[in-house]
Amino acid sequence: MKLKPVYIIVALLIVVSAILAFDTFSSYVNPYSTVSEIAGDESYIGREVQILANITKGSIKWGDDGSLLFNITDGEATIAVTYTGVPPQSFTDRQRVVAIGVPTTPYHMNATQLLVKCPSKYE
Repeated sequence: MKLKPVYIIVALLIVVSAILAFDTFSSYVNPYSTVSEIAGDESYIGREVQILANITKGSIKWGDDGSLLFNITDGEATIAVTYTGVPPQSFTDRQRVVAIGVPTTPYHMNATQLLVKCPSKYE
């Protein structure tokens, strides 16, 4: 039985479309990571990550260049974060935060965005 060229072309188009769709969606889906997953792992260096963690008590400081320096933790590991920009309004010690940025070493990241989790009166 001989396959018609039309069927081969359609099958190739479906395969190529599936590969492109997977590549598109996988590059935009960036789930939250924990500090323990990122800390000490050199494979994350240079790749954008989103880390959901708590700000370590007493770690918030301002750098000489106006950058915000603080540590985040999940209770098991700690990462130092440098953020240049205006911090969110309710940015305080022990606040739950999502730091979005690029790790520069296994225990430091440069954040490009900070998202503060809003406290709920129902928790």
